[in-house]
Amino acid sequence: MRATASVVWRRELSWAGTDQLTTTQIEVLKTINRWLRDTDGDDDRRTAVPMRERSLEIFGDEKRLDALTATTLFTPDRLTLATMFAERIPPPLAYERVGDGGIVLVIENSDTFKTISSLLTGNCGQVGYVAFGAGHAFEASAAHIRKLAGVTDIAYYGDIDDDGLTIPQRANVSAAALGLPPVRPAANLYRLLIQEDVRGLAPKPVDPLVAERRVSWLPITVRRQAADVLVAGRRLAQEATGTVLLRRDDSWRNGL
Repeated sequence: MRATASVVWRRELSWAGTDQLTTTQIEVLKTINRWLRDTDGDDDRRTAVPMRERSLEIFGDEKRLDALTATTLFTPDRLTLATMFAERIPPPLAYERVGDGGIVLVIENSDTFKTISSLLTGNCGQVGYVAFGAGHAFEASAAHIRKLAGVTDIAYYGDIDDDGLTIPQRANVSAAALGLPPVRPAANLYRLLIQEDVRGLAPKPVDPLVAERRVSWLPITVRRQAADVLVAGRRLAQEATGTVLLRRDDSWRNGL
C-alpha cells in the first residue's frame, strides 16, 4: 500500500486521497486524473461515448476498462463509468426475420442458429425472429430485443452444460430489469437433446446442489436427466439436434 497525499486529485477522485490503494491502483487513478484535468471544460471530449472508445483514449488500450470494471476500484463510492463519461455498450444481437409471430427464438451456437433459421423459413409457426445468442454475449445483448417489433415471448435453446444453463438465467435477470418477457426454455428442443443423449466431456463435474440450480430453469420433464449429465462431468451440445433430426421430427416446433 502507498499513501496518495502528494497527488493533487481532481474533485471526482477526491476519495483517492483517503483510501488505502495499491501502487497499481494509484497509477490507474493518476492516468484518469490527467484525463479529467485535460478535458476540464471541453464539452466535446466529455460527451458520453462507448466504454472501449474511452478506454483507448485514456489508457491506449481499448479493453483496459473492461478489466478494471471487475476490480475493487469500481464501486458506487469510487470509480464509475460515468466518472469518465463512458457507457457500456451491449454486444449486437444478430437475428433473422422468419415470420410475423411474437416469439424470438434465441440459439446459443452459430451452426444451430443457421439450421433452425433455415428450417423455420416458410414454416415459422409463431416465431417472428431467430436470434444468435453467441454464448455469454446474450447476457448483455438481450437488451437489443427491445428494438424488435412485436416481441411478446422469448424462447432460448442452448447446450446442456454449466455455461449453457447459466447464460439464459442471467439473461432472464437482464430481461426482467428492462421490462422484457421472461426468457423461457424452448422445451421441445431440449427434450430432443436429452433424448439424443450424445454426451461429451465437460471441463469438470458440477456439484449436485449447483446442478439443481442450473436445471431449475429447464422444463420439469427433463431436469432429472439434465442434472445427471452435469454431475457426471458430461455435457450435451445442441448440435446433436442437427438438420436431419429436426427435419424428420417436427415435435420441436410445438410451443413455437
